[in-house]
Amino acid sequence: MPASWVAALPLIALPIGAVVTYFQARLTRGQGAPWAGLTAFAFNLIAFGSAAMLQAAGVFGVFTLFGQVPLEASAFAYFVVLVATGLGMAVSLYSTTYLREEPGVERYYPLFLLMITGIVGIGYAADLFSLFVFFELMAIASYGLVAYDVSDWEPLEAGMKYVVMSGTGSLIALLGIALIYLFAGTLDLRALASAAGQMPLLASVSAIGMLIAGFGLKAAIVPLHTWLPDAHSAAPSGISAMLSGIVIQAGLLTLVRSVGMFAASAAISFGLLLTLLAVLTMTVGNLLALHQRDLKRMLAFSSIAQVGYIVLGFGLAFEYGVISGLDGSLFHVLNHAMMKGGAFLAAGLFLWYTGTRDLDRLAGIGRVAPWVGASFAVFALGLAGVPPIAGFLSKLLIAKAGLDAGGAWALFAVIALAANSVFSLAYYVPAMNRILFAPSDRPRRRVPWTMQVPIVGLAALTVFFGLVPEVPLSLVTAASEALRQRFGGA
Repeated sequence: MPASWVAALPLIALPIGAVVTYFQARLTRGQGAPWAGLTAFAFNLIAFGSAAMLQAAGVFGVFTLFGQVPLEASAFAYFVVLVATGLGMAVSLYSTTYLREEPGVERYYPLFLLMITGIVGIGYAADLFSLFVFFELMAIASYGLVAYDVSDWEPLEAGMKYVVMSGTGSLIALLGIALIYLFAGTLDLRALASAAGQMPLLASVSAIGMLIAGFGLKAAIVPLHTWLPDAHSAAPSGISAMLSGIVIQAGLLTLVRSVGMFAASAAISFGLLLTLLAVLTMTVGNLLALHQRDLKRMLAFSSIAQVGYIVLGFGLAFEYGVISGLDGSLFHVLNHAMMKGGAFLAAGLFLWYTGTRDLDRLAGIGRVAPWVGASFAVFALGLAGVPPIAGFLSKLLIAKAGLDAGGAWALFAVIALAANSVFSLAYYVPAMNRILFAPSDRPRRRVPWTMQVPIVGLAALTVFFGLVPEVPLSLVTAASEALRQRFGGA
């Protein structure tokens, strides 16, 4: 097998899995849902395991796949693979039961694996065009998954809104990429680290604005967030977990990779813009989540706030050159995938059990499924940044970046981060109390292990990473350093 194929094994395995699950589900019809889900789990495991082994073996470098697609195997690429496929394994196992009675499984798992392929490609891409193509692969697959239940108007309406807004964002981003190619003469990310600084100022500012607007829409940065609550609440719960847990973060990482080439240019500063957008995003997200009575919709709005925290770390890194900003943001990408992914899976189990997403009608559901209820509490407290859960440490790193940067704007951002984290308890704690401690007369019902194990496992990892942060931070710091090198050491 050629060396390039070995390095790209995580990227190759997933689309093969999409083909296999399609034919498996088509041939078995009805009875094949659990087996297709287990097959999807297996291909995610192959991608996850190969990425871990390739990183441990020190397989790094730029190569072309099939002689045409420029890719780079880096610590950052492996980080993206591990996060996306790790959550993908949890969702695959969970979906074997969640979708047992649902039609259209031959659409679900292939699109699911293609969506993860796009996310993985975003980590591997070595030029702007490949980055955009993988971004679109992720986006197009997610459109079909949001509108998976074609018999219900809610996912169809949410899917249409998502398509229109995300498509518009993609077009704007593509115009920004075209502008860069026109003036820089290359789309290679390594070459652009130096060539971007030679572009005319107006062209650079215009390109940066288009990239932030285009990819920022997919990342749900306020005021480009309006598609997210409908899409994330209407999608199947496993897909809600992926959308909030990693898809919007993948959109943000696409934004960061595309504008990061301008970081070394002394003539252009966009870090402060990202910092201000971050404060706006986290504040608006928390305010909108506060009065939600639909559990999945509340979690969707809180995802907007979490994006704000991640954007803040990147903004501080770009504006002030503080490495802890990159570390904190990437660490929060990892933590958010576990915490918000797990929270949506728990919400989906509550929906599966009761047939409702209404918090008032979910009173006491945590007593009926105590392990899942306790896991939901872990996720909620982690998302709010309560120690010693991992979400606290990633927010602490982002706050450290602001303190290291110094200055009024950085201090303002740190205060906003702390205030928003405390404020988020105003909706997390009542939801926890309602789910865990309200009286319930529901009879106990066996919770399938395929749904319970992924939720409890993610909760356990969230606590473990908070108590033993050296494990995830070794992965995060290597990915952060790889990103910084691509930005010209900025």
